[in-house]
Amino acid sequence: MFQPWRMKVREAEEAFRGGRLEDASRVLQERGLLEFLPARRLMAQIAEKMAQRAELRLAGGATLAGWKDLVAAEQLGAEPKEVIAVKQQFIDHALAEATEYVQAGDPAAAVARLEALERQGATGRELRLMKEAARNVLAAQRLCHRGKFAQADEQLQAAGALRPDWTALAQIRQACCDRGARTRELVERLHAALSAGDWTIVMAQAEAILDLCPDHEPALDARRRAWEAVGARLAASVGAPALCSSHHQPDGAKALRPNPMNGGAPSADNVPSPSGPRFVLWIDGVGGYLVCQGDVVTIGQPAKGSPIDIPILGDVSRLHATIHRDGEGYLIVPVRPTRVGGKTVSEPTSLVDGAEIELGQGVKMKFTMPNPLSRTAKLTFISRHRTSPTTDGVLLMAESCVLGPRSGAHVVCPDLTSDVVLFPAGDALQCRATGDFTVDGQPAVGRAKITRSSQVVGADFSLSLESI
Repeated sequence: MFQPWRMKVREAEEAFRGGRLEDASRVLQERGLLEFLPARRLMAQIAEKMAQRAELRLAGGATLAGWKDLVAAEQLGAEPKEVIAVKQQFIDHALAEATEYVQAGDPAAAVARLEALERQGATGRELRLMKEAARNVLAAQRLCHRGKFAQADEQLQAAGALRPDWTALAQIRQACCDRGARTRELVERLHAALSAGDWTIVMAQAEAILDLCPDHEPALDARRRAWEAVGARLAASVGAPALCSSHHQPDGAKALRPNPMNGGAPSADNVPSPSGPRFVLWIDGVGGYLVCQGDVVTIGQPAKGSPIDIPILGDVSRLHATIHRDGEGYLIVPVRPTRVGGKTVSEPTSLVDGAEIELGQGVKMKFTMPNPLSRTAKLTFISRHRTSPTTDGVLLMAESCVLGPRSGAHVVCPDLTSDVVLFPAGDALQCRATGDFTVDGQPAVGRAKITRSSQVVGADFSLSLESI
């Protein structure tokens, strides 16, 4: 008769032969079992197999799962030389990935990747220098957003001293210089318009500056003053809310014209045309979202041939309200009875994160901006109403849309191990994800162009887009 410890070793061997390495190691770690030589030998085989699986997962792009295997292999007693060799492959892969992020203009992703690598226990001079350089580039990007181009250039020079192999830094510096020259030109025009009190020109120049530098404080202040001046003037003259299109015209005045059919406000008989493309984003295991890319979106009743951006199946007017995105946030412009935070609004009103919007009688939505680094906002229904076609919510997409496991994602996807990001690229879209994935059946690594009718599949996610 087998002794009890032999029965346990036999159980572990069966799990090992079936590829269930975690189960096998768990059985062998039961009290006192590793005192026996057959158990120790089997554990060494499990550790070796885990190290091999870690290398295969790295090659397949599943870096997180591979790193976990490598740590487990090390803890179970894998040969140090084998572990060190595979670990270096992981580090080299992460460093290369961070370099690609920087050269693609996404230093924040590079810093996050390198910090995650450190949390996993990786160390070394190259990792430290690369992280410092990536932080310099990220600081430069943020300074550019504020219009501090000279300081941004200093940060880029510092990054170049640390990483002379980053050839893209020369192009980034040149782009910074060009943006600085363009911004200075626009600031001069802005000051001239402010001196003349021409608020139409002030608005146009301020938005042109904010298109280059989203956090440029003088431009933000000038635009706020222009909104106040134009809104007060129109309200006084026609007794109705002012409506301003947020489309950008960089080299000329942008007319702030009221709708002549309704004294300045849009009317149910004069629905504005959609200002940007729309599509439905279907995420397996999560749900569907109506995505609107325009800076101005209309909300109202669905009807055949209607240009409404957000058609709601509920008791709302044909055109009930519009939502405008500007550099700082969002405004809702009511056309029919609208409440924000329980209060009736009759003029353009700022929407803050967490604001509750009620349209007509009982159509309630919550407005949120989940990610502080993105202007993309989200509308979710509090009432039982839905859009047409039926979706779980609306995404007002700006520069990016983050799908991820954390609360800061625009769409929280618990099964994801890392973020998947959709973002505009000219008239098209791009998708960024960790590791390998496919777009319409074609392999991609890191990022790829997608269409508004693509299907994207990764190791732990699957999503499809449906153009409207």
